[in-house]
Amino acid sequence: MEVIKIITEFFLVSMVFSYTLFSPIASSSLTGNGFIKLISNLSIGLLVLAIIINPLSGLSFKLISAFFLIIISTFHQEQKSWPMWGLYACVVILLGSHLLSFSKNNLLNAVFLFSSTLLLGIITYAMTLGHWYLVVPKLSEKPLKIAAVLTWLILIIKLTIASITIFTHQEYLANADAFHFIIIIMRITFGYLVIFGMSLFNWKLIKLRSIQSSTGVLYAMTFFVFIGELISGYLYFNYGLLL
Repeated sequence: MEVIKIITEFFLVSMVFSYTLFSPIASSSLTGNGFIKLISNLSIGLLVLAIIINPLSGLSFKLISAFFLIIISTFHQEQKSWPMWGLYACVVILLGSHLLSFSKNNLLNAVFLFSSTLLLGIITYAMTLGHWYLVVPKLSEKPLKIAAVLTWLILIIKLTIASITIFTHQEYLANADAFHFIIIIMRITFGYLVIFGMSLFNWKLIKLRSIQSSTGVLYAMTFFVFIGELISGYLYFNYGLLL
């Protein structure tokens, strides 16, 4: 039960961290301040859930971040002011510090966890942004292109670490029981292969400026990244496997 709480909290905080970190990809001067308010309010809700699920873990980090996000949601204008940039930086640093605590003071663990956080975040951020084109139809497709390229870069990092893990844990993986063998296959298939394949299709749709179709693909990618990263969290927090 405790591991489930930790996995869920990490998942929720990861989304808030990434939503905030990636928010400058689409400038508020182009999207209007409504998009910043949307992702800030989503982040506040996710942090509240994280506090309810695991109140004793990083409570001060989460409470202060939620307070700053409330200020951003309330006062952010179309042009991001220096105080808003300051609050943005504070939220990223606070939540990044909290996520770092899950790495057990191991550099490779930290890189792996942040790559998981960023993959989850960039896909859900892009999916959310895709909906905003219904509000601002003339918005350039450039932010979605940036998100797509970032997805590939993060996948490269994750696949590199996963390959190292597979190479160094061959005996464990070869002797895994049926249940763990199946979820490892699901993790690799859903979390890597399917996402990569769909990202290529998504790129073609973005280039054609078929934004609604691209958003549909990003919906499906969000579903698969949720499954993949939840399995990844289960394998990491239970067995220390960086998959």
